[in-house]
Amino acid sequence: MFLKKLCVVLSFISIVSHAQAALDPAQPLTEAPPMSLFESWNKPIAPFQIFKNVYYVGTENLSSILIDTGKGLVLIDAGIDQSAEQIKGNIERLGFDIKNVKYLLNSHARLDQAGGFAKLKQWSGAQLVASPENAKMLENGAATDFALGAQLPFPPVKADVILKDGESIHLGRQTFTAHATPGHLPGSTSWTTKIRKNFKTYNLIYADSLFTGGYYLINNKNYPTIVSDIEGTFSKLNAIHADIFLANKADRFDMLAKLKRLQAGDQQAFIDPQGLQNYVKKGQDDFEKQLQQQLKQ
Repeated sequence: MFLKKLCVVLSFISIVSHAQAALDPAQPLTEAPPMSLFESWNKPIAPFQIFKNVYYVGTENLSSILIDTGKGLVLIDAGIDQSAEQIKGNIERLGFDIKNVKYLLNSHARLDQAGGFAKLKQWSGAQLVASPENAKMLENGAATDFALGAQLPFPPVKADVILKDGESIHLGRQTFTAHATPGHLPGSTSWTTKIRKNFKTYNLIYADSLFTGGYYLINNKNYPTIVSDIEGTFSKLNAIHADIFLANKADRFDMLAKLKRLQAGDQQAFIDPQGLQNYVKKGQDDFEKQLQQQLKQ
């Protein structure tokens, strides 16, 4: 047992050392948020049905979305490591079996979206799906984070399916398409699928983060294309029509306010055709302000 633990420690040290070598030492890193912030986002909340076959199983602010395809379950994002037990419990409270989760989809490979994947993958036996860039960070526990370095590690986990921009996976009645939306991280991915209800089709998006606060945008040696990438992401997301807008933080799609409406009997509470564009507009305004400030320095 001692030798096994020693090997794990030495392996992690090797990963971190390699990451430090891969990042440009001349590029300053962004100061990581305190762990207390992520823990505050991890407060429990009862799971609930968002729409037909779509369920919220995450924490108060760390989104985790479960979709029943009729031939198995798909789970998007996994919160922090401590979220895994909550997510598993929420899935079971809804009457589902964790072992019926067939795919785990990732938006980006940081501890607040990917920290729970190692446990959830072990418990479910599901295949983990990620972009090529996210897959590398998942496997090294975010040791190669361009902005944070190895400041916020999470349990490493191997991706089983690698999807590039525009590629899809299929399960039961659902098709899930990966949209490369880089900027927050080079591997950032947003996911779309279609939900059928009462002979009508609703477009659903699970959008990744557009946040770049604290990042070095000008001449970033670890991510030289960050500005053009995030600008391209704004254009790509603006061109998508989504009837149901979800995102990897609950407050980004006003989850609690919409939940109150749902609990009051509004079955259309999560139908929000302008939600995605409003989200992009806010992200773009914040980004442009930050970019102009850095250009003046």
